[in-house]
Amino acid sequence: MKKFFALFLAIVMVVCLCACGGGKTETPAPSAGGSSAPASGGSTSGGGSTSGGGSSAPAATETPAAPAKGDGEYTPSDETLVVANKGNPTGLCHLNVTAVSNNNATLSSMYDRLVDYDYENNDVVPMLAESWEQIDDTHVRFHLRKDVVSHAGDPFTASDVIFTVTTGQESGLLSNYYGMFNLAECKAEDDYTVVLATNNADPFFLYTLSNTPLAMIVEKSTEKDGLEAQSLNPTAATGPYKFVEWNDGSYIKLTRNENYWGKTPYYKDVEIRIITDASARVMNLESHDINIALNPDVNALQALEGNDDFTIVNLPTTNITTIFMNCSKEPFTDVNLRRAIACALNYEANLGIALLGRGTITDTFLPINNVAYQSQPDSLYHYNPEKAKEYLAQSNYPDGVTIDLLYAEKPEFAQFAEMAQAQLKDIGITLTLTPLASKEFDARISAGDFDMQIINASNPDPYIQVKYYDGRLDFKANRGGSGFVDAPQELLDLMDKAKVEIDDTKRLDYYNQLQKMLCDLCPAIPAYSPNMLCAMDSDILGVTLTEFNDINWSKAYKAN
Repeated sequence: MKKFFALFLAIVMVVCLCACGGGKTETPAPSAGGSSAPASGGSTSGGGSTSGGGSSAPAATETPAAPAKGDGEYTPSDETLVVANKGNPTGLCHLNVTAVSNNNATLSSMYDRLVDYDYENNDVVPMLAESWEQIDDTHVRFHLRKDVVSHAGDPFTASDVIFTVTTGQESGLLSNYYGMFNLAECKAEDDYTVVLATNNADPFFLYTLSNTPLAMIVEKSTEKDGLEAQSLNPTAATGPYKFVEWNDGSYIKLTRNENYWGKTPYYKDVEIRIITDASARVMNLESHDINIALNPDVNALQALEGNDDFTIVNLPTTNITTIFMNCSKEPFTDVNLRRAIACALNYEANLGIALLGRGTITDTFLPINNVAYQSQPDSLYHYNPEKAKEYLAQSNYPDGVTIDLLYAEKPEFAQFAEMAQAQLKDIGITLTLTPLASKEFDARISAGDFDMQIINASNPDPYIQVKYYDGRLDFKANRGGSGFVDAPQELLDLMDKAKVEIDDTKRLDYYNQLQKMLCDLCPAIPAYSPNMLCAMDSDILGVTLTEFNDINWSKAYKAN
């Protein structure tokens, strides 16, 4: 009873803050929802990634939308940037290791991709490829820059693209990325023109190419010591910063690439320190021992409140945390019960408690920053307890039901689950909570051994989000998902069409129809999208997000 009362008071506080204007307005970055998604087809040119000490003072400067991009005016300096990362990388060459988040803070500053991601406009832009054109549904021709050399000084050419994608596929470590290539039809047409082929039509192909695991390497720079040696001494990269030293578990040192094809990096040197404790990263920033704290502890950020020396970067993402109901069994075969649960949840208040408001809510199954998101204002995902009671009365369980909610042990999931428990109790549904260690949680949901479960999905490809509702896939293939075996054929047909449709207008129409149908059938409940946070010195600009929601500091600078 005490816990429930405390949660109730917390809800009241969140609502009052919003009503009085005391809370921060979380303005999401521009979304492509409702307009044409960046094309895999057509031609783009220009110059030149599934899956938290009080103070009453005003908050430190907080940036809810993208900070200035890394193309501001500056003069390169002799300064050293010190970045605190949450863990040690598993290696310094992405082709030799599986993709984990600890790697990206380092690798994204050393390696370039064919295309880069423009967070502010939710689009892909030229990087190592100056331009490209879609030949057909499965072939894209890229025209490469002619002024790119590796950190060892070897020129980057079309043969290096073929080498990278071939090595990536043959290694098997990154099959979720490189498995998409049809190697037999990938070819270098000349030194600076390359055709990449995919096994199937993939409208998200360019977005995937913007992700760090798809970074390019120069083959000649690997020949002396072999590719494996790149994990400890990467010389085949082409990015803005070059490797200097790695003290395992302690720090990685980089230096400016003076031969970089793009804008000269602002910082002369970079030190990436490994600080595993999230609160300690914030304390190191506060004491000016570091300049950027990645993945800070949400509560520890309060220590920076009222201090103009620091900025809290607070960026909306394409991640989404979802409650999946196991629609393969009772009671969730009852659509009205599912609808009742959806209407009973107070989405805004839950966001305020679970993430202290640092996130966004959506009215459909896609987060609002997803390229295919289109608002569904009449959906069930709005707090309406009276409507929830009506749906429950129309269900096969008018007197309520007891159901179990699984979630991996994580503070924000626990806080959200407790709020959901109290809100469902208000309409007569008893929710029991079962927190589990990650390994056991994964085993349970992969076996379909759950009533409801909470999971966070980080893949920005809209098809990856939608396939959780494909009942043709088993629980193991879908990492749990909804088990929606009774999904209507019309829904399945739309999924199949959206997955491969290259035409932007048609694809977005398919996703709009999917969102309408899924909102009505309600096989799952979108809880919230967590923002990506970092804290840094207030005079640093140019920090943003990659397409796959990692902090990208590689273009950080200080304005003139």
